[in-house]
Amino acid sequence: MPPPFYAHDPFLALHQAMQSRWLDLPAAISSTACEGWALALIGLLAFAWMERDRWRLLAAFVPFAVALAVSGAVVQGLKDLLATPRPLSVYGLQGVRIGLEPLYMFGFPSGHSSAVGTFAAYAALAYGARMRWTLGLMLLGGVSRIYVGAHWVTDVVAGWALGGMLGALVYALALWTSPRGHLAALRRERIGRDVRTPGSPRGHPPKGPAREVPRAP
Repeated sequence: MPPPFYAHDPFLALHQAMQSRWLDLPAAISSTACEGWALALIGLLAFAWMERDRWRLLAAFVPFAVALAVSGAVVQGLKDLLATPRPLSVYGLQGVRIGLEPLYMFGFPSGHSSAVGTFAAYAALAYGARMRWTLGLMLLGGVSRIYVGAHWVTDVVAGWALGGMLGALVYALALWTSPRGHLAALRRERIGRDVRTPGSPRGHPPKGPAREVPRAP
């Protein structure tokens, strides 16, 4: 039986329902892609695609790297503090099909989910809709941790929430410490594109002939 903390966790039903030999490799790839080192590389490549100037690339990437490091440290501290069991230590090999390495303890929260949540939140805040694909990566990464038997659903959701909060916090701190920096400029540019003229379609002036303003005699 799962401990009280996971008493109502739907892990077992989801884990067993998803199992398929065809999904083993995609799940392993998604899970590996959400490790901290992999996300740092993905983030660097994604930001480099957005930024053609190396100094602007550094201005966008360095706060993200800091956010990833903070996420890893906070997750590790919580794991050591709470020391919650993973599904394998509760259900054994009879109930859990291991997709990667067998893990037994220190499950809460999911480090992979926190890292990818940090990436998704920071990238979406920095670049807006152009980085919406990171939300799909976040979803796949979290679900893959359930698929490979490494985490409870609770661990994954907590990791997403923690990572999203840390990514947003570091982004806000970067804006606060450098109000004239590149991230702030990106934000002003994005807000400028989203400004609507009252009574007109987005980004377009009102249609129809301009009215003459009567002149004072």
